[in-house]
Amino acid sequence: MGEPTPKYKRVIETVIQEYLQGSFAIGHKLPPERELAQKLGVSRTGLREALRYLADLGAIQSRQGGGHYLRVSRIEDALGNRGTLKLEVDPISTAEMLEVRRALECEAAFLAASQATSSQLAELKVYLSDMKRATTEEEGAKADIGFHFTLVRASHNPLLIQAVDGLVQQMEHNIQTTRRRRFHSDASRYQATYEEHEAIYLAICEHRAEESKHLMLKHLNRAYQEIWGEGNK
Repeated sequence: MGEPTPKYKRVIETVIQEYLQGSFAIGHKLPPERELAQKLGVSRTGLREALRYLADLGAIQSRQGGGHYLRVSRIEDALGNRGTLKLEVDPISTAEMLEVRRALECEAAFLAASQATSSQLAELKVYLSDMKRATTEEEGAKADIGFHFTLVRASHNPLLIQAVDGLVQQMEHNIQTTRRRRFHSDASRYQATYEEHEAIYLAICEHRAEESKHLMLKHLNRAYQEIWGEGNK
């Protein structure tokens, strides 16, 4: 028996089977999310994950507030020379990883406010500057990732640092994924995201532990809510 299929991989396959086998014309509008989730028998979270994946693939177009439309009639037309669809999806969902980050990084921010060294504060400032000056998403994501991992190390809690070190790849992927989805439909969110990081940095510099923790929670919650909608998981 093979590895179990991740939940939202199955949703992607279900959407493809229902809508991307040549039965619908390019430009066909999919039903509203709630209706589509009920029709396919899947969760709205899983459906959104599937639709975002297919949008990144070029199979559908998602318009903010305007629904989802087919950009191709058959999934093969979106794959081009790739030939077959490979759903290489991290078994830890983006939502679950954000929940893990909330548990770890909020406490790290609290501790960093009293434990961070001057060199670590300087390093955080460098990553902030890099984030602000970034001209490509690759540069912005690199600075974002560096900021978060430096903050964790600034907690000086060996067990917390060890826990995060064991999740390096998942955290890097999570940061990249949440940034891409956050900025997909609204470039102004770049500035808002920078300001969230800056507020965390300033609170840590000024040794405001509770506020540092609160700001980190607010930052991660906002990423969660902007992607899935408040109250939806």
